[in-house]
Amino acid sequence: MAPLLPACRLVDLHGIGNRLACDGHALDDVLAWFHQLARRSRAMRTLLHEGGVATLAAGWADGVLGADFGAQHVAPLEVLRLRLQQQVALAASLGHAPGTHLVLVVVEAAGPGGHTTRVLHHARSVFGAGESIAVAPNGKLLILARRTQELRAHTLSLTDALRRDEQLLGTTIRVWVEPLAMSAEHLDSHLLGLAS
Repeated sequence: MAPLLPACRLVDLHGIGNRLACDGHALDDVLAWFHQLARRSRAMRTLLHEGGVATLAAGWADGVLGADFGAQHVAPLEVLRLRLQQQVALAASLGHAPGTHLVLVVVEAAGPGGHTTRVLHHARSVFGAGESIAVAPNGKLLILARRTQELRAHTLSLTDALRRDEQLLGTTIRVWVEPLAMSAEHLDSHLLGLAS
């Protein structure tokens, strides 16, 4: 981070947050780095205390959203987690359990060669109504979808498209609907279990 930080009080935290997001760094990591920096620098501590944390986080969010999640339209897992938390909060405000209206469609592909781009292409063609799609560290594709009457048809359509794709021959593909934990307290561990 040193090259991004000029030796003066005019630090562009928004620009730094944006750059770190574009480089693929998670928001938790970015905030932890600046927390460490603030422990060693009075000027940085003051800057962060005077609204710098919000500016840094806003820059990070703009970096993620401005790039439309990259050329493949894939959200970082942290953005999927944030959207899931927002939907859970909305459901709670309406008196509903999280799993009543939301599911995760999970795509697991194992086989020779790089298959992520093809899997993403098919996922986006079927789930193209603004659903958040993320690739977990273990390679699973996670799609945050609404529990609707069309969900089963969409899932079957995705499975069929993946199995008919000649570029995915020899790849073992599993697609399933993962019901979400029925309480908000267990959602993070549920998501982390799928992603690890």
